[in-house]
Amino acid sequence: MSQTPIQKILDQIDTLPALPATVTRVLATTSDPESSARDLMQAILPDQTMCAEILKISNSAAFGLPRQVSTLERALMVLGFDEVKNIIISKAIFASFPKMDKISIQGIGVFWEHAFTCGLMSKIIGQHYRLSPSELFICGLIHDIGKLVMLMAFPSSYPILQEHSLSSHFSVISTERELYGTSHDHIGLELARKWALPEQIAYAIGFHHVPETAPAHRQHSLIVQIADLLSMIYCCTDISEAEDVQKAIFDFLPETRNLWQKNGLSLGPNTLGTWFETLQQTRENEHQLLTVLSTS
Repeated sequence: MSQTPIQKILDQIDTLPALPATVTRVLATTSDPESSARDLMQAILPDQTMCAEILKISNSAAFGLPRQVSTLERALMVLGFDEVKNIIISKAIFASFPKMDKISIQGIGVFWEHAFTCGLMSKIIGQHYRLSPSELFICGLIHDIGKLVMLMAFPSSYPILQEHSLSSHFSVISTERELYGTSHDHIGLELARKWALPEQIAYAIGFHHVPETAPAHRQHSLIVQIADLLSMIYCCTDISEAEDVQKAIFDFLPETRNLWQKNGLSLGPNTLGTWFETLQQTRENEHQLLTVLSTS
């Protein structure tokens, strides 16, 4: 009996490796409010390959540090607790999909450009509300990770570029369900659970299209939903003025202001436009980080 599309996709999740033990230790350490930089260093040290990666990235042009970083302790000192955690989790996730570039080079490149921009936008919003910018960067970076699983299951038919226009952004879920019996947000949530990612990250992945239905951590889902759309506007339209960006968001998502207020997030009259301007100012400078994270 032939497999159903959804079973074929779920089987792909089973083929993906668990995240390395280093990531598990790092997540456990960083989720403990009593942990220190020394605790994080002890969690990383047993993995010499990851130590080398952190030093390599620390000394890359992405950070532009004035002096060579030669020890993990120094990297933690100059980059900070959160940035090192970002590097470790991001590298592990990129490494989980090592052959994807051979499936659809153009599609994968555009996919990661959008994902990275969404991560930066989520981080900017997190900084505004003082809501763990580092964690929100990860949420944004991997919000569409379910798409890669679906692409692995259907490399010749899954439209990896489908959502990369405003006209299709709001129909992608219904299209996926019609074609495959499931959608990338649901598959991403299943993968996040397999990887034992923190619940707030898992829910940001699983509910970023319908944040009002998230069973918990709704602020994360709301932020990633807006970051997703703002990064789509940045990458795929010629809208560039803050006022026009704000209008576009409220045209597409008219309930945004009410939903955010209900969940403890206030939106000022120009807040969305200001975030977009910050993204415009920082996106190109940050781009080097995507390059070093995605190369082995």
